[in-house]
Amino acid sequence: MDDMRITEILTAAVSDGLLSEPASLSEMFRGAGRQRRPLTPESLKATTAAYSAAALVSVSQLASAEILERFGDAPLNADLAEALAAGLPQDVLEEALRQPGGFQRTADALRAAAVSAAAPAPAVFQPETLDPVLEQLLVESMREGAEIILTHEVMPAAGTTARIVDVAMAVGPDGIEADYLCEALEAAAEEMTEGAIIVAGLSAAVMSLGIDYASPEGSSVAAALCSLVRSGATGAAFTASQAKTLGLEPRKASGKRTCSVLLLPVADLGAFLPDCESHGTAPLATVLAYGDESPTLSRAGRLGIAHHAPERLPMALERIAESGESDLDRALGLDRLRDRGFTDVALDKVSRALGEGLPLNAAFSRWVLGDEIISTDLKLAPEEFDADGGGLLSAIGFSRKDIQTAETTISGEYGDATADIMADCGLQVGASPEAEIEFATACAKALGGNVVVSVDGRGGLDMAETALAAGLSVQLIGHRAPPNDDVRDRMEHITALAEEIATEADTPPALSQNALSAEGAARTRLPDRRKGYIQKASVGGHKVYLHTGEFEDGSLGEIFIDMHKEGAAFRSLMNNFAIATSIGLQYGVPLEEFVDAFVFTRFEPAGAVTGNDRITRATSILDYIFRELAVSYLGRDDLAEVDVTHDGLGRGEGDGTRTEPAPFTEEAAQIISRGFSRGQLPDNIVILDRKRAQKLADEEAEAAEVAAEVEESEDLNAPDYLGDACPVCGSFTLFEISEDGDIECDTCGEESRKHR
Repeated sequence: MDDMRITEILTAAVSDGLLSEPASLSEMFRGAGRQRRPLTPESLKATTAAYSAAALVSVSQLASAEILERFGDAPLNADLAEALAAGLPQDVLEEALRQPGGFQRTADALRAAAVSAAAPAPAVFQPETLDPVLEQLLVESMREGAEIILTHEVMPAAGTTARIVDVAMAVGPDGIEADYLCEALEAAAEEMTEGAIIVAGLSAAVMSLGIDYASPEGSSVAAALCSLVRSGATGAAFTASQAKTLGLEPRKASGKRTCSVLLLPVADLGAFLPDCESHGTAPLATVLAYGDESPTLSRAGRLGIAHHAPERLPMALERIAESGESDLDRALGLDRLRDRGFTDVALDKVSRALGEGLPLNAAFSRWVLGDEIISTDLKLAPEEFDADGGGLLSAIGFSRKDIQTAETTISGEYGDATADIMADCGLQVGASPEAEIEFATACAKALGGNVVVSVDGRGGLDMAETALAAGLSVQLIGHRAPPNDDVRDRMEHITALAEEIATEADTPPALSQNALSAEGAARTRLPDRRKGYIQKASVGGHKVYLHTGEFEDGSLGEIFIDMHKEGAAFRSLMNNFAIATSIGLQYGVPLEEFVDAFVFTRFEPAGAVTGNDRITRATSILDYIFRELAVSYLGRDDLAEVDVTHDGLGRGEGDGTRTEPAPFTEEAAQIISRGFSRGQLPDNIVILDRKRAQKLADEEAEAAEVAAEVEESEDLNAPDYLGDACPVCGSFTLFEISEDGDIECDTCGEESRKHR
């Protein structure tokens, strides 16, 4: 196969989603190249300490940055001394004073260090029998978020060139396209010379063939698919027994190619193959996909039903499309809603919202139904139900018990509905740990090893022990545990005590009872026609749409978060989280508080960010969203990895003479989104000073008029002087003080009688 043909085949395979672009193995599997160590109590304690220290360093850096930012640009020595006495490290204070940029630059550096700090490398150990001591230490490591790999084999070198193959993409309506798959694998192996092929999409391929993952046939088909991949990548023979399992022709050995085939859980699989539905040996978690308008079956689900029970495919698609309406009928009753004023148009809107994964409260809100339906059909005030669908249902006559029952009915995940639909078609979604181990064992026999089973640390170590006993390697994924009840109770007590101390130190003046009753948090409503922007991005291969709404002054007032290709439960949580955040913003909670609370939170999906020109990586969806809002609305450039200039180097001496960007004025906030322009007035918008000049002129005219009136008033009050001079002082300030002709001088006060 010549180079031109290899390039042509690989380009087509990457375009089809069959193969990923080449990358180093360490980018796909963090355990690559790590040396195995004996599993001992000491090594586990060291691993736990490493992950605990990494988390502590990150928290300390963020806390120090927050303290430094409170000082501002020119703090007083007394303030610094008070902070030093309160526990601010002296070394940090000295560094902040030494830096040319002062405290803000030091705070920015600390935040950047916390963001860019990589997690400790996974610990790779030789499997040992887990006695109670080792088991307890493993659990403690998992609680610190450790990643531990227990493997019987030496991990490939970290720099090994690797590609991922999604075997599910080689399954079509007519079955397995073996020639297409093997040709692409052969081209990839010849291009890499000594590389690795990582198998992905295995359980999706089994589902696509209409076979149950947890059945013996499913394990046999998975093993045969692994043998087919091995044959295409290494040139090994594809035996008649394996070929018979897949209904294919056997393949003779075609020469030895130095390419290894691995079955590993890939880190951030969506970044390499966005459409891949499963990874490693894990069963297919869901067959639900989200189209442009409503949920539908994924590719694996459609093909699976088409192969196993083709006559039921239209019914399955129809059930998923109508599940929103059926849920609504089951929860509240369509006839009851019609009796209370809901038209078919309104019911269709609510059904679509429920079908997209929105909770009941959001599906009946103003932003789903629209002002016209609420005001015209239901005879209610739309502004009272911005995000309160439950309140709307109460207003039209549903009891609290009815609403709670409906929420319970609606709260079931769409994944459960699709699982039921697939079960009715003779296919199962998900599998037990025992079924996954049997599945992985069959694949390991076909590949001669090189199989790693991923085990979530939350589920305990039973599955890991069973997999190790079967000769498999295991990847344990830990999750940093939240504080326990004792820690939370103590922190609550400490926080309350600190608030009492602060209150005693600076007690505000007491307010009267009337003032206390009159005051309270007031909600600021957004205008009906509001500004904002929409930011589309991808976080770890998962599309995120962020919508914002702004008050008239340009400050943030609401957010909407929409996820693409996510399960209903996660989408619903994100929607409710956005509603809660919006209500907080409208009640006066500063955006800074949300930013400080949610940036750098860690959970999946996470990883590379594409589609945003200032943020390139995020530790979670919430981390990305609030860093984007902080950059756009607060000017927090310290939370962005990318500078506003293309290289971040500035302009040399020119920076000392260039003018500052135009300020974002109140007039600008009336015509352009503050978040979209990120707080700076674009060059193509000029705010004229005509209105300001007119206002100033009116104020000056009014002031002159008032002054004239005062002067006239003073003149009216002055005495009526006579034309004669005072005989004493000579001033012409004589005026009459009586009708008898008595006069007085206003200058010297001399009284006399007027000469006749």
